[in-house]
Amino acid sequence: MITSRNRNASSNQVVTTLRSFLLLTALAVMMAACGTRTSVPLRPEPVPYADTLPGPQPRERGAAEIVRLLESSVGGELGSTFSLRNWLGAEHEALNVTRFDDVVNSAWFEHRNAERRLTPREVARGATTVGPDTARTLTVIAGKAAGISPGFTVRDANGETFLFKFDPKGNLHLASAAGVISSRLFWAAGYHTPEDFIVVFDSAQLVLDPEAKLDTGFKVRAMTVADIQAVLNLTDALPDGRFLAIASKFVPGKPLGPFFFSGVRKDDPNDYYYHEYRRELRGLYVVAAWLNHVDMRFANTLDVFIDPPGYVRHYLIDFAATLGSGTVRSHNPREGTEYNFDLWASLGRIFSLGFFKVGWEGLDYREIHPAIGWLSVDSFEPGNWKANWPNPAFKRRTVRDGYWGAKLVGSFSDEQIAAAVAEGYLPDAAAEALTRILIQRREKVVAYWYAKIAPIENVMAQLTNDDGAILEIAFDDLGLTAGLWTSADTRYAYSFKEMQAGTKLNGESDAGPGTRQTLRLPLKSVPQRGSSADEADDFAALRLSVIRSRASRRAATIYLRWKGPAVGYEVAGLEH
Repeated sequence: MITSRNRNASSNQVVTTLRSFLLLTALAVMMAACGTRTSVPLRPEPVPYADTLPGPQPRERGAAEIVRLLESSVGGELGSTFSLRNWLGAEHEALNVTRFDDVVNSAWFEHRNAERRLTPREVARGATTVGPDTARTLTVIAGKAAGISPGFTVRDANGETFLFKFDPKGNLHLASAAGVISSRLFWAAGYHTPEDFIVVFDSAQLVLDPEAKLDTGFKVRAMTVADIQAVLNLTDALPDGRFLAIASKFVPGKPLGPFFFSGVRKDDPNDYYYHEYRRELRGLYVVAAWLNHVDMRFANTLDVFIDPPGYVRHYLIDFAATLGSGTVRSHNPREGTEYNFDLWASLGRIFSLGFFKVGWEGLDYREIHPAIGWLSVDSFEPGNWKANWPNPAFKRRTVRDGYWGAKLVGSFSDEQIAAAVAEGYLPDAAAEALTRILIQRREKVVAYWYAKIAPIENVMAQLTNDDGAILEIAFDDLGLTAGLWTSADTRYAYSFKEMQAGTKLNGESDAGPGTRQTLRLPLKSVPQRGSSADEADDFAALRLSVIRSRASRRAATIYLRWKGPAVGYEVAGLEH
């Protein structure tokens, strides 16, 4: 007889075996990433959702925020400045990439808009399901008077719990709209975000739970009706007397505290890769720059234990300080261009007796609109943007990581951006201005990163002619797709080498019309390898550079595997 204990033991053994296999695969990927280019088509790939295997619940953790921020601001900056690797210009690429320079779906990231173009309505909905019922009683079950965003926890008539937070007086919509809009866009880009809603309600609907407690920052005490009114007094009412708030639904699962942008969570057996070497966290820099998420630090992240089946999911949370919003005020030109404590800028000011100045200090700026604050286009530099605090994953980003993030940003259409902005409940003039700004910032992001790489994607290969003497390589040039350049401005330089047959070929070719390009390589003859399609390690490499007046000549490498005369070559890998 098979007992429950036997079944559990068998299940645990399977999970342990699978986890060991995945760990070995991760180690092989890491070793291959440090090796030669020829290892790309041979190396094992990360496995989708490998980090969602059932396991024990990690402990909840907090963080000494001030200590960590000072460590990154001083120690991190000194270490980066005096790093021999940085001096030599050596880059350590992300370790969790596939053979096609991408990441797999995981507890960190899921491909959405860049893989399957979402409808504007899907972008507008984001991660949300059903929002709070604002037609009936809203029961206040807890309050928070401390911090920069006072608010309270509310249970609606359906028993669902939400955190209500309010805009600062004089800037109605500022933080709430930024929070909802950015939440939608980060989710559509592929990150895990909470369900955030704009809600409008009458204060008469608020009822105090007899057991409600208020956290004053110094102590926790019984909450009173006066405490509710005190929070409402900190915001502006709508013209009809009702109130507007951002309502955040508590994410499913057991909260475990923040994740960090370096290291691993040691008590999570699914956490294989050091976070600063994860492509999705390095590439997050580009999305954060686009949306001006200057408060992108560990305090605005959350690990949650999902049980069943029993794994850790990683969330980005709290987007109130994005776009033009500084949560309780408008952003200013310093934010996005300099750290809160920028070591070298601060030393420059000290030793120059205040005469040292940087560009933002002479910038004249005004709020674009009280509902959206200040968000630049002209002074926005996608490659030099900075969060308020140094971020280890952001600092280790490479050009390949930046290009990957730019593809996420570039996937958003004007209509999708407008749909997300519409969820912010902004006045019409503010919504139109913010949509226009986000479109312009998107264009700057794409133009900057696509010019630093050979933006070659969706590659296909085939042998043509009766004797197979022509190798056709078809691909999308994202620079042409995005309208950054024209075919007339573009040429392709190539270098082709067969590993076994020794065929070598170099040349240049003009771009053809349209965005889908075809490169025709005149091979001397069909590779002489027999008829088997299982010839191991039988590869060719094609290095392809895009020659444009404003673009880098950095090459992309396309790896091809010989599959026998009946099939020819298949594309086995792509490295930018």
